[in-house]
Amino acid sequence: MTDQTRLEHRYRRLLAFYPRTFCAEHEEEMLVVLLACARDGRRRAGVADAVNLLVNALRVRLRSGAPRSIPAVLWGVRLMLVCAVLELVAALTVLVTGGVLDRAIARRFPQLPSGQVSSLVGAHTLPVLVGAPIAAGLWLLLAWANHRGRRWARAGVIALAGLSLLSLLAAIANHAATLAVADFVSGAVLCTVSLTAAGLIASHTADPHYSGKGGGSRSALPAWPRHSPLVSGN
Repeated sequence: MTDQTRLEHRYRRLLAFYPRTFCAEHEEEMLVVLLACARDGRRRAGVADAVNLLVNALRVRLRSGAPRSIPAVLWGVRLMLVCAVLELVAALTVLVTGGVLDRAIARRFPQLPSGQVSSLVGAHTLPVLVGAPIAAGLWLLLAWANHRGRRWARAGVIALAGLSLLSLLAAIANHAATLAVADFVSGAVLCTVSLTAAGLIASHTADPHYSGKGGGSRSALPAWPRHSPLVSGN
């Protein structure tokens, strides 16, 4: 098997993430462009190429059949994607500011031994580091399901936003607003965005999208993205 053939197979695997109808119309055209722009001797897609192809695939899937006539659903779904990103940002913030929290607790409660302080910090960070990636995955699932008009997903958004609110209230009760300011701010932003998404999805204007009655026109599949999924030099 030649390098060109291996590269073609790997590009086809990435293009498989696009909707079938989109691939049927554009896959060969995209493959020609990708192979023409690849450096000689390359056997696998570059990281930038792969990321751009996957991001564009997600964009096409979200735009295909998007409820354009129901802004509440469209914006609700977009905010769910933002929530997925914010979950990961919150986890990163907790990871980076662990030392700050350790010192803040030690100053606030000087009578506590260092071992207990470390235990308190671990009790704060571990649930976030474990739960945030799971929550991000749930937001992505709910974004897809609400985009498709699944009724259960509507309740799922409300439930997940409610959990976000309860988590924020628990953080306030545990003095996170003063001991872990950065963590609290990231959590507050996430909670605000999630509640906004839930409000949009639960609104009466979104009802037709889930009832299947007059759900609004669904946009046709977009053509080849305006911007090439390639990054020059890869």
